[in-house]
Amino acid sequence: MHNRVEAAYALGAMHGSARTIALERSLSDKSESPQVRAFAAEALVVIHRKVTHGVLLRNLKDSSAEVRFWCAYALGEIQDRKALSTLRRLAENDNRAVKGWWTVSKEARDGITNINRDRRLCCMSCGTRP
Repeated sequence: MHNRVEAAYALGAMHGSARTIALERSLSDKSESPQVRAFAAEALVVIHRKVTHGVLLRNLKDSSAEVRFWCAYALGEIQDRKALSTLRRLAENDNRAVKGWWTVSKEARDGITNINRDRRLCCMSCGTRP
């Protein structure tokens, strides 16, 4: 598993759409370890496309607190307004802590704050408006 975690982390530093697709698949693969899936969600902040928003949003409902935490982080960073209702629910109800970090609810609140900031575009790669 350690090698898969490192590979997911390294994909985030590479270029090209194939890596984005690979990270989206890793995040959505329920048979993959939560740690690998969490690294994939975090990496997708930097290298995503329009489709990625939906992948992250779907995984906000994952059974793993670590995956929910990093999807909340990613959606907040890319300022996906479609995530607001789910993030609000997590902010109110998800008090699971992620080792080395804080609770999913705190990360969801931080995501909501980021989404509500005034920015013109989430990024140049996908061009989604907040």
